[in-house]
Amino acid sequence: MSGSILLATTIAIRGATLVDGTGAPPLRNAMLVVSEGRVVSVGVATPDAMRLLPAGAEIVDAAGEWIIPGLVDAHVHAESDEDLRTMLRWGVTTVRLMAEDVAISQAQAAASRNRSDVPDVFPAAPIFTTKGGWWDQGEPPDSHLNRFPATAEEARRSVREAKALGGAEIKLMLDDMAWCRAPRAPFPKVPPAVVEALLGEARASGMRASVHAPNLPDTKTAISAGATALAHGVLDPFDDATIAAMKARPVFYIPTMDIFEFLADTRSFLDAVLSDPAAADGLPPETLARYRAPEYARSYGERYPNFENLRGRLPILRQNLRKLHAAGIPVALGTDMWAFPGLGVSIELDLYVKAGLAPLEAIRAATQTAARSLGVEGERGTLAAGMRADFVRLGADPLADVKNTRRIREVWKQGRPAWTAPSPPKN
Repeated sequence: MSGSILLATTIAIRGATLVDGTGAPPLRNAMLVVSEGRVVSVGVATPDAMRLLPAGAEIVDAAGEWIIPGLVDAHVHAESDEDLRTMLRWGVTTVRLMAEDVAISQAQAAASRNRSDVPDVFPAAPIFTTKGGWWDQGEPPDSHLNRFPATAEEARRSVREAKALGGAEIKLMLDDMAWCRAPRAPFPKVPPAVVEALLGEARASGMRASVHAPNLPDTKTAISAGATALAHGVLDPFDDATIAAMKARPVFYIPTMDIFEFLADTRSFLDAVLSDPAAADGLPPETLARYRAPEYARSYGERYPNFENLRGRLPILRQNLRKLHAAGIPVALGTDMWAFPGLGVSIELDLYVKAGLAPLEAIRAATQTAARSLGVEGERGTLAAGMRADFVRLGADPLADVKNTRRIREVWKQGRPAWTAPSPPKN
């Protein structure tokens, strides 16, 4: 059914419990009406509502199901087109793609709008760093501009060139990686004058700027210079002044809890994810075998040996999430999860709930707030009249267990089924 074209102009999906992505209580016995790729209406499937449907409307019975908006991952990397297709199959219909090359990522974004098998791509490109720094460890340069500026003027010129190529957002690496690499040598960091120039020029150009700055001093520098989103969780406790500065703009907080959990104890993390049949059954056999092999987890311990530091920081990461959410800072879900593309969103949702967020608020982070961080909350991220008809049909209640976002029956993108779960074999 993937990529199929529906003959009916209007489709009414009735009988499900609908979570609209705003944090509002679920709507039971809902009727979601879509047409021409948009939501026409959301309401209760009463007899009167059924009679008001236009002649020829297709009725889809979804009794016993749950419907949530298409998931939005506000921090991803895609190593292949297959990674993007995998994300779509796990219900992710929109992504912020961190990319090295502006022109290539813009072409990828344009192509994604015409495909039903991948999420819509919103690039943050290029990924700025310094020579020899994090993200200059074999990652490619940008083919049209210098993503390793050494001076403020070079930095401003590169941002202007990114804007001219169609870029709407840049990414900055502001991290020596000692938090996970010590006692290995830290990487050099982008000089302060270059940080100020990159983020100041982005602000002046009307561009968003996501910053990787997991240590609080760098976080403060990024916020002061004009970051619009913190692309990773912060490993130090937030102080009230920093929270106030984030709230005033606002600056979005993207916790990426899964990455810290993964690096703190890779073996336990993998075992926990793969203990859920809905996760394990959705992975190729060769991937399962690779993740279960002792060498896979051991290799991460060798590359990132400071895992004891990370284990001690996990309670701080959870506390920061609770504190920022309670303070009204917009928390947008992002994964940065290379091991589990797509599936990482449900892993991250589960970590938010375990940290203290209600399932409704965790889902909101992965829908409305993540869309808001991309500047597209007016067309996606929630289910209401006029919004894009991106949604996921689930076979179990995500509010009883947020991991039920893995119990996917169907993914719809722009008013059409984009992926349907295979039917179980008949006995």
